[in-house]
Amino acid sequence: MLSSDPVFVVGVFRSGTSLLCSILNQNPKIALMFECDVWNFPRPLLNLRFKHNWAERIEFYNQALSRHRMVTGNDHSGLAKIRVPVDMYHTFGDAKGAAVSGEKSPFYCDRLVQLHKQYPRAAFILVWRNPVEVYRSVLKAGKTSRFFGKPGMLSRMIYHQEQAILQAGQIEKSGARVFRVNYADVVDQTERTCRDISAFLGVPYDERMLRLNTADLSAIYKAPHHAYLRRGIIERQKYEKELVSPATARKLERYRGRWEKMQIKWLKPANEAGLARPRMLEFYYHHAMGKALTFYDSLVRAGFEFLPLTWLRMYRLLKIWLVNPPSGAVDEKTSMVKDLKRHWLTIFTATALMATVICIHARSNPHLMFLLFYAAPCALLALVVNTRWATLFVVIASFAAPWVQYDGDSDYHSAVVFTWNCVSRFILLEILMLTLGRIRLEFNKSDPHTK
Repeated sequence: MLSSDPVFVVGVFRSGTSLLCSILNQNPKIALMFECDVWNFPRPLLNLRFKHNWAERIEFYNQALSRHRMVTGNDHSGLAKIRVPVDMYHTFGDAKGAAVSGEKSPFYCDRLVQLHKQYPRAAFILVWRNPVEVYRSVLKAGKTSRFFGKPGMLSRMIYHQEQAILQAGQIEKSGARVFRVNYADVVDQTERTCRDISAFLGVPYDERMLRLNTADLSAIYKAPHHAYLRRGIIERQKYEKELVSPATARKLERYRGRWEKMQIKWLKPANEAGLARPRMLEFYYHHAMGKALTFYDSLVRAGFEFLPLTWLRMYRLLKIWLVNPPSGAVDEKTSMVKDLKRHWLTIFTATALMATVICIHARSNPHLMFLLFYAAPCALLALVVNTRWATLFVVIASFAAPWVQYDGDSDYHSAVVFTWNCVSRFILLEILMLTLGRIRLEFNKSDPHTK
């Protein structure tokens, strides 16, 4: 009989939660959904959200239901019996004939207290991994994933890990069922770890948990950063070179000292007195930045819940058209330093053009519209280099033109006018650059020298 109490597997992204979830799902009595992220949502809006078609929207957001074969094609009849998140877990568990069901998500690190209040008898499996290893995996994934490649991932990781440890301690004191597992044990002592977790969940151990090569991974996103998992082998990923800079590695070692101290009863570090601590400024910086970025991410997530679906579908189609290269096109994601070495002449020319336009504009009538001239160096970069460099110059142009007007005419001496001019110019120029960037991808598709 399926338990009514859900199970949550939680750990920071790239900490091994996907591997553990895949291993546990090999047990026919365990049914864990993969990153539905139902609870990754602004807390004040949750009650309002569940009064609307949240299940249909979460399917639109990340295909959570179709990835788990709960809906097929345009047939959403299965959504009728899903009213609250636990209904979704139970539906998935019933289809498998499992005894326990739940979800794995790295986005629940700062929501453990919330989940425990919602489900007081829920079971929590928390994954711990050396933060240097985690961030190395993040950097590797960032080479092919836009999510992991975006700015602020280090602060997000630090904030999520800090919250996971703090909130795990809080819910344990409140009587929550918590099982901690080290990624090293998942890889190096898989059978013992599986037996311990099975006993914790109250289900019999199954030998199939050791055979990852037979696992059903259809619910996991088909992304390059999951390719190592799809090999079906339980082992550590090897790296040809160190991706984490020495300074960042030292910083993460300081955080590891803090986090091991916070989990001293479980981890039992050999040299407690020798554990390092993060510096005060870096601690407060990453905490504030990580919290702000996490809040921003949840606001973006809320947009997918309350904006009209017709708008969202059009936005997604437009984003796919602008961002994803057409079949056969090459759009290698490289560092801006590498771009500079490869396209130094184009970037130098665009810089000279931008400086010339700013000087001419400053010496002429500030009322004249120079937007077309400011767009020229940006367009050169969008067509020859990439949209990242073009966007950098768009930011410069969006600030420079209003500043020239502000400096040259008292009519523009208003913070509101200055801000409006900056924002409106940025939006117009960025739309143009994204379109030109897509044109560049189409050109790359037909150019044999880019293949």
